[in-house]
Amino acid sequence: MHALLSRLALAALMLGALHSHSHARDLPPQDSAVPSDATDEPLEFPWKLTAVPYAYHWHHNPEHREVFILSLEKQQDTQQLLGLAVFRNSFGQPSAYAYAGYQQQDFLDTPRLSAKVTAGIIYGYTGQYADKVPLNHNGFSPGIVPALGYQVSTRDSVQLMVLGTAGFALGFDHSF
Repeated sequence: MHALLSRLALAALMLGALHSHSHARDLPPQDSAVPSDATDEPLEFPWKLTAVPYAYHWHHNPEHREVFILSLEKQQDTQQLLGLAVFRNSFGQPSAYAYAGYQQQDFLDTPRLSAKVTAGIIYGYTGQYADKVPLNHNGFSPGIVPALGYQVSTRDSVQLMVLGTAGFALGFDHSF
């Protein structure tokens, strides 16, 4: 329980730091709408770097280790994206996730709220942990990650990702 509270405190501090560095003038107006369909116009900040310092597992396992994820995404247009995440999985193994995805801005007609789903190939669950992800073959398995995001400034947002039946993760994004 102490580890959970300390990780939540760290996440809250990181969110506070993001919020204190963002200014109201950096936020898009509440009534500004992102086009609902993809366009050929170049995006202002097409790259996104995400750091995920916290993951929570639905079921406790003494073998679980801390997970840290770094990902880099490229928005192809206002909705489609490609990305690569590198991480240490729950069992301490170096892992990666190459993916394509779809993102919907102003999700449920809520400004700054977004929904995203990515699908791709995970590598890294090998050896005695090969059975920890479904359809694993020689360390490779399919992956699908749905997420909700909230934009705190023009370039910064927070993201809550569901990691299948394993748990969820909290990430911080910076677009450039």
